[in-house]
Amino acid sequence: MGFRGLYHLSQAFLRGDASNAVPYFVERQKLFGLVKTRRKRHRLIDAYTLWALSS
Repeated sequence: MGFRGLYHLSQAFLRGDASNAVPYFVERQKLFGLVKTRRKRHRLIDAYTLWALSS
């Protein structure tokens, strides 16, 4: 997913909108899909584990 953002980063550098890559990607993390949401099955497994440990 990072490679897809490199083109956009280079264009932002040319426009003067970005001076550093890390802040640029942090601000636009959802646009580039850099941070994924947890899947439902993983949330269910975590919930089950929590109930199993508390017994």
